[in-house]
Amino acid sequence: MRSGMFERAALLERLNRAFAVVTIISTSGAVPRKSARMLVEEDGAVTSTIGGHLIERQAAAEAVKAIRRGSGGVVEVENGRSGGRISLMIDVVNPVRRAYILGFGNVGRSIAQVLHSVGYEIHVFDAAGADCPFACEVRVGPWDEILSGLTVDEYSALVVTCHDWESLLQKTDHSRAFYVGAISSRVRVIPRKGLSVPMGLDIGGESPEEIAVAVAAEIMRACSRHSGQSLSRRRERLVIVRGAGDLATATIIKLSRAGYDVLALETQEPTQVRRNVSFAEAVYEGRHSVDGLEAVRIDSLEDAFRAFDSGLVPVLVDPQAESITRLHPAVVVDAIIAKRNLGTRIDMAPLTIALGPGFTAGTDVDVVIETQRGHNLGRIIRSGQAAANTGVPGIIAGYGAERVVRSSCGGIFRGLRTFGDIVRKGDVIAYTGDQPQTAPIDGMIRGMLHSGLSVPEGFKIADIDPRGEGIEYDSPSDKARCIAGAVLEAVDSFFASQPI
Repeated sequence: MRSGMFERAALLERLNRAFAVVTIISTSGAVPRKSARMLVEEDGAVTSTIGGHLIERQAAAEAVKAIRRGSGGVVEVENGRSGGRISLMIDVVNPVRRAYILGFGNVGRSIAQVLHSVGYEIHVFDAAGADCPFACEVRVGPWDEILSGLTVDEYSALVVTCHDWESLLQKTDHSRAFYVGAISSRVRVIPRKGLSVPMGLDIGGESPEEIAVAVAAEIMRACSRHSGQSLSRRRERLVIVRGAGDLATATIIKLSRAGYDVLALETQEPTQVRRNVSFAEAVYEGRHSVDGLEAVRIDSLEDAFRAFDSGLVPVLVDPQAESITRLHPAVVVDAIIAKRNLGTRIDMAPLTIALGPGFTAGTDVDVVIETQRGHNLGRIIRSGQAAANTGVPGIIAGYGAERVVRSSCGGIFRGLRTFGDIVRKGDVIAYTGDQPQTAPIDGMIRGMLHSGLSVPEGFKIADIDPRGEGIEYDSPSDKARCIAGAVLEAVDSFFASQPI
């Protein structure tokens, strides 16, 4: 690395300017350099060389992508007609994060200092005067003049510390900014979508330094898209759901979208037939999405919190629910739908909920949710039991037990048809061992067991919807959504009753 690179890197570091270092790590064929480094900035400007115009153009373009993405990695580029190839390591030193500070009084100065300390590139605008040695840009003069042409992009926060913030915002194009905030008295503000006015988190700050901490925290929350909750408070709202079948999945989706961290526990070989709408499928596939939310299989509890931070639903193989004693969740939901209690106890968490029959509210769990179709579907039961299991599936278009396909023998299951397929009575839809399994009625395949599982005779292997073409099969059912809503109501009411 040449001295010019060191000097440029030191300047960019001082200003928190985004840049990346590109390093040759291996080569093959005819290439101009076997080892070299260069520095690339967000606008594609290059310091030093790795040898050759074509190679450098490709490398610079890849580095700019990495800078804007916020993460580097290994890429390969070609040396034109010579056929040589170069592997490059791109290290992003500073990601793109900018703050435009309009007004550089005591509050503006304090905000700039805090944001610079956490890695933001600072741009200062002020009508009177501004001395900010760590700013990348300082503009002083009439507002119309210094704001002329200012466009704030998606990597930027716009902070207005002047009380005439409304007129200043009208002079800027800030539509793409990830954060726009202004200082203001609460009584003067009419809430507006996309604007944080008054800006800052409510931490009781009054001095410029305290306000700066509150504003910086709000900006960091907006940039990271995290909840901004107290980490301890977030742990106190952890929910563990036993099971990740279709009813459990609808419940997990509802709770996750309401702001709860939800960990799903499953068996090593889940046997859901409606697996296309079950997060349990992640056990087999590693990842699985339902209704726009993605679940990921994890191998340790530490991975669960990384999944939460990434907006994913972690699924852990833990049939004995040992994770509950380690994590001490606020809520445990038994959504196994086994029609009997497989070990859930009322003392497992401050709030325990069970779906369906096999539990007594007030004894086994705190709350039971009715799962039988009818007038009471989704009823929250705080004393007593749900309706007894009849053993007969709910009636759809006049069919009950007939729409469920059960294996005629024991053996290894292999599905031939898939979700959404239209079948006729007698069509072969799967095999158990070497025995064909046929559709008992006309309709659409709505459920199909995962291939490769060993099943006994009489095991449920598929589900056929007699209504046929046009029936929704790729999202949670009305029944599942109703049950999920009841669980959310029970959980929300529990937390609403807790002291802050």
